[in-house]
Amino acid sequence: MEAVRGRSVAFALIDLMLTVGLVALLAGAAGALALSSRPLGAGDAAARLATLFDAARAQAAADGDGATILFSRAAYGEGFVAALYRHRPLPGTELAPAGIEPYASSARIALAGVAQEPPFAIFVDGTGSVGAAAWDIGQGALATEPQCVVALELTIAAEGGRVERRSVPCAQATLR
Repeated sequence: MEAVRGRSVAFALIDLMLTVGLVALLAGAAGALALSSRPLGAGDAAARLATLFDAARAQAAADGDGATILFSRAAYGEGFVAALYRHRPLPGTELAPAGIEPYASSARIALAGVAQEPPFAIFVDGTGSVGAAAWDIGQGALATEPQCVVALELTIAAEGGRVERRSVPCAQATLR
C-alpha cells in the first residue's frame, strides 16, 4: 500500500511540474505576442513610409497617371494610416487601391504648411514630382493639382517623445 501511495505522489508531482511548465510556456508566448504588437517608434514609421514612397514613385511611373498616398487618422486611438492609391484625384480620374497593404502606426504625423494632423495626401505624378494638400478621399476630385514650391516636411512623433523629421524633394518622391 505504501509503494502505491509513493507512486501516486510522484505522479502528482510530475503532473504539477508539467502544468506549471505549460503555463509558463503559454505566458511566454503571450508576452512575445504582446511585445510584437507594441507600436513602432518614429524611426520605424519613417522607414516604412520610405518604402511606401518608393512604391508610390514606381506606381506613378508605371501608370503614367500618378499615385496618391493618403494619410488618415487611425480608426481608434492616436496614430495614422497611410494608404497608396493609383492615380491622383483630378477631374476624370478615379482613385483605386494600389494593391499594397495600408501602413498603420500609433505615431502622430504632420505635414508642415499643409496639415498638423491627418487627413492629408501627397500626390506623385508620372515624373516623380510631388504635391500635397489637406485632402481626404471623401472630398472628391481636386479642381487643380497642388504645386510643390519647397520640399515637403513630414514630422513623425512616437510615444516616448521620439521625433523624426523627413523631407520629400519637390522633384523626387523620395522620403529622406
